[in-house]
Amino acid sequence: MIRLRQIKVAYYNDDLDNLKEKISKKLKVSKDKIIEVKPHKKSIDARNDTLYYVYEVDVTLTLEERILKNVKSNDIFKTPIEVYQMPKPGNLKINYSPVIVGSGPAGLFSAYLLAEAGFNPIIIERGEKISDRVKTVDKLFKEGVLNPNSNVQFGEGGAGTFSDGKLNTLVKDKAFRKKKILEILVSNGAPKEILYEYKPHIGTDLLRKVMTNIRNKIIEMGGVIYYKCLLTDIIIEDGKVVKIELNHKKFIP
Repeated sequence: MIRLRQIKVAYYNDDLDNLKEKISKKLKVSKDKIIEVKPHKKSIDARNDTLYYVYEVDVTLTLEERILKNVKSNDIFKTPIEVYQMPKPGNLKINYSPVIVGSGPAGLFSAYLLAEAGFNPIIIERGEKISDRVKTVDKLFKEGVLNPNSNVQFGEGGAGTFSDGKLNTLVKDKAFRKKKILEILVSNGAPKEILYEYKPHIGTDLLRKVMTNIRNKIIEMGGVIYYKCLLTDIIIEDGKVVKIELNHKKFIP
């Protein structure tokens, strides 16, 4: 594939056919040589009277190597390999499942990758699953009744579950962790446009369904999730963590 930057399309002409037209002119090839166009980034240029979308795209063409040899532009180059690589596993066997405290974004995606790798993670969450949490938060807004363990801040999905699901971090991450996260979100029901839009967001209502799908996938891959489960102590013996205490009564090694 070949990557092209700075493809400007007027907002009223934002369709695949016009995008191909712009690409063919930039590469100086006929449109029938273009096999596939995949947006990589999409931003807005509103500096002038006309609003433009500015694309960075990956293009599959016939005779790609020949085209690249004839190109003299920093905005046209071979598409780099951009894939998140899991750390290499060690040699020692883990006797117990890894335990993740909290099912916010960091907890859920850690659990997802650990489950995908076959580690059967355990998540403990002080709050409720999303469907119950929504009812609890609704009661807070309507009746002023606060559940200190399950509210806008605490519960499955974390605080972001009630803030529209904006995805604006890790924009310069060279390990492609953000790309991996967005791919997981899309594979669990988020719109594919979040993979390339400059300010991607999912929207609160859809985000709840996506988080539910992610939870179900974690369980399907061997993970376990305990709700209304608060970490109350970490038990250390001989300088090593040996178990954790949940709700002042239950222990997990």
